[in-house]
Amino acid sequence: MNLKSKFSFLSIFVCLFMTLSAFGLLYLIIKYPDVNLILPSLYLTFVIYFWLTEFRTRAHRIEILNDKILKREYFGLGKEKIYKIKDVDGFYYSSQPNTYGDFEYRDYEYIFIIQKGKRIACLSKFYLRNYKTIKPIIEKKIKNLGTKEYKFRNEYKEMFK
Repeated sequence: MNLKSKFSFLSIFVCLFMTLSAFGLLYLIIKYPDVNLILPSLYLTFVIYFWLTEFRTRAHRIEILNDKILKREYFGLGKEKIYKIKDVDGFYYSSQPNTYGDFEYRDYEYIFIIQKGKRIACLSKFYLRNYKTIKPIIEKKIKNLGTKEYKFRNEYKEMFK
């Protein structure tokens, strides 16, 4: 069975909004050089950080074939990498807490596929709208290594590997 991941509209909207607003800020900085550059510079740094870390390590387009996993980083814009399922160590779950003010609390589940002790792919409930379809296939084809507790410090280190 072949299955491709499908990005959720919210994750694409967030990515586009962040990127386009960064270009808008850049335009304003160029057009109005007298403006204080601290806040726009921090925002541009924040957007670059997301492109180099979060979108590289979590926003993956995944295709699961019979014996292979095809992965592209950066919302499917990156170079395709192919992994044989038989060479994969397994996968583990992690749950990342998110809060939306005082109104709602939600955890986003992530599946990290591991090969030779390193994360090679991430499937996320936040980024993928067909996560519930892909999850059982991963569980069937790849060994479950359990659950790892989410710790910001560990995730931050992982983003720069």
